[in-house]
Amino acid sequence: MDNLLVSVFLLIGLSLTVLMCYQESKNRKISFVGALLLCIIATPLIGYFIISNFRSRNPKGCKWCGNERNEVEFCGVCKKNIEGVTKISVGADNH
Repeated sequence: MDNLLVSVFLLIGLSLTVLMCYQESKNRKISFVGALLLCIIATPLIGYFIISNFRSRNPKGCKWCGNERNEVEFCGVCKKNIEGVTKISVGADNH
């Protein structure tokens, strides 16, 4: 009975790991095999955090300065978000 329970948990964990690696390899600049090997070597949870630091395959970009590699809310070059509000002016509203 214990062997069956362990086998079921291992099968579920392996299935979730494969599905997560497939999904993240579609969104990030890492191959599926590379993501899977990383998750097997570093455990799935730690592997997920490592994979999430890879660049996005389709970054949003910045419509204000033309920075094509912008992946975050506020652009690293012009410091504006999608509405054109700068990061500095957002912080000034709190005072």
